Amino acid sequence: MKVFQSAVLFLSLVPPILAQERAFTTDKVEIPRLPVDAVRAEPKPKPPPINFKAIRSQTRRVDVVEAPPMPGLPPVTGNIGITVSQVEDPGLPDPPPPAPPVAIDDPDALARFEEFKNSYQGPEMLAVSATVYDHSRTFLRIYPNGKAEKALTAWTNIDFNHFCGFTTYRVTKPDETYMDYSMMMGIGNMDTARIQRFLAKNGQQYEAPEIPELPDIQIAGPAFVVVEGSSKGKAMATLRQLHELYRTEGASLKQAFYAREKAEAERRAHFLANPPKPKDVNINFWRTKK
Repeated sequence: MKVFQSAVLFLSLVPPILAQERAFTTDKVEIPRLPVDAVRAEPKPKPPPINFKAIRSQTRRVDVVEAPPMPGLPPVTGNIGITVSQVEDPGLPDPPPPAPPVAIDDPDALARFEEFKNSYQGPEMLAVSATVYDHSRTFLRIYPNGKAEKALTAWTNIDFNHFCGFTTYRVTKPDETYMDYSMMMGIGNMDTARIQRFLAKNGQQYEAPEIPELPDIQIAGPAFVVVEGSSKGKAMATLRQLHELYRTEGASLKQAFYAREKAEAERRAHFLANPPKPKDVNINFWRTKK
């Protein structure tokens, strides 16, 4: 494949640190979390059920086809009843008006806000495309601010499926200023053995990509090989940040990935054993004064 041939030529022209990167960044890269002393708001109690008094009702039955509860499962089908009822005005109270703006006059609060304003550099969006081969190697395309002309492509020994459980990470500079990055990632998985079997049945041969040599992540940690792109700029900084993030958070990201996979398998098995049925629909309406 030409892209990989050009990659070999490219790698022969760049410093060794660009060919296989292990020294990532001096910045602190982490997933922002709630402070330990944060207090979550108590959930609002459910309102009591409304006792509607029907004046007239009309019911009809229809066959429906609804979307499956999760991808890969059959659609939800069945016959349901749709009941439309005119009811007496239940006398519900009007919704409360919006709360007035709160004037901040607390000196401590104003000081904390000023500190936040001086240290927070604002959010930034990242566009990343990842193709994972056999859950061991990932081909990355990073587009700074979505600009294809400044894209960077690289191979990495990280399974980027582990990055699917969050959207934002934080980079803190040595001077304590920090910025949050929101990552929009498109991801696909390639099972090469399965592809080989499928093509063999059709008399075709699978042409595997030329994946550069990368160390075992369990031994050497996260590493990457740049295929095309500049060694400077936002794309390269993003590549280093993602690898530094995995170096510090990789164990928890991997654990969370397997937990999601297990939960999804259990949920799928539950729906296969207990196919959901569409529910009846009740619509109540009433007339009010103008």
